[in-house]
Amino acid sequence: MPATGPRQVFEGFRDRVLRGEWGAPEALRSGDVTIELPCAPPGTSRRFTDGAEFHAHTAASRAALPVRFEEFRDVRVHETTDPETIVVEYEMAGTVTTTGRSAAAPFVLVLRVHDGRVRLWREYQPTLAIADALGALDALLAGARDLPAPAPDPALSPWSPSGPVPRPDGPMSGTDGPVPGPRAVYERILRAALDGSADDYADLYADDAVLEFPFAAPGPPRSLHGRAAIRAHLRAAMGGALRIEEFRGVVVHETTDPEVIVAEHAIVGTATASGLPCSIANLVVLTVRDGRIVRQRDYLDVLAAAAAAGRLPDPAPR
Repeated sequence: MPATGPRQVFEGFRDRVLRGEWGAPEALRSGDVTIELPCAPPGTSRRFTDGAEFHAHTAASRAALPVRFEEFRDVRVHETTDPETIVVEYEMAGTVTTTGRSAAAPFVLVLRVHDGRVRLWREYQPTLAIADALGALDALLAGARDLPAPAPDPALSPWSPSGPVPRPDGPMSGTDGPVPGPRAVYERILRAALDGSADDYADLYADDAVLEFPFAAPGPPRSLHGRAAIRAHLRAAMGGALRIEEFRGVVVHETTDPEVIVAEHAIVGTATASGLPCSIANLVVLTVRDGRIVRQRDYLDVLAAAAAAGRLPDPAPR
């Protein structure tokens, strides 16, 4: 029997869900696996180091989930330069059986499989979209208002650049040095954010770049088109509700596409409204061409971000 790699594990998970066997795949029920849910609602567990414990912890909620999943849409599998690891973007669509309502939500999975066994299952979930589809958004927001935003995890190491991070002029033009690839551009993103420079950040984008927010709350736009629109957004957002002080737990997944990386990090800072420290999980899919960002998808923990800013969204009108 051929060895089971990460792609086969994901395909098996998808097939189980579509057969109505919703829940943790068999591969997650062993003890030797780390399961992480970086965007889990406040007050719930985000990390498990024992698959059997995770299965027992979530068994009741899985059994009560009133959803019939019917389709996995827009599946993008990012093969990484580590053959044991893939990153998968996908949208799960189905019907809420208690209401007959059709709904869909995006997810991202970082999956590592060694010797046919799952070692890491890190799933970024759209907390607001799930609650909204299940008619539980009011309860989720009410509970979030009573809890602080997630605190920084001291176990995660702060990021620091490996060397000087040049400004976007010069090498990006291709005339004064090598054109930077996606990893170098990503480091420039982090530096611009730490410096609080919306313009340095915006200068990294191509004229026709697209910036997407798949987990955005109902109401705000889920995508921005063009450098001018992105610049306006960054100027309005940076230095407002959150003072960014560091990035922790930075992981960069080099993919087999030289234009694309997937990066994970926690945005750590102080909420200006409360003065409390907070940490916001984020996964970024970055496409860089000729030294400029042409597409970026930010899978941000929007519930934690809104809680830190003191601006939890109102439920969407029905």
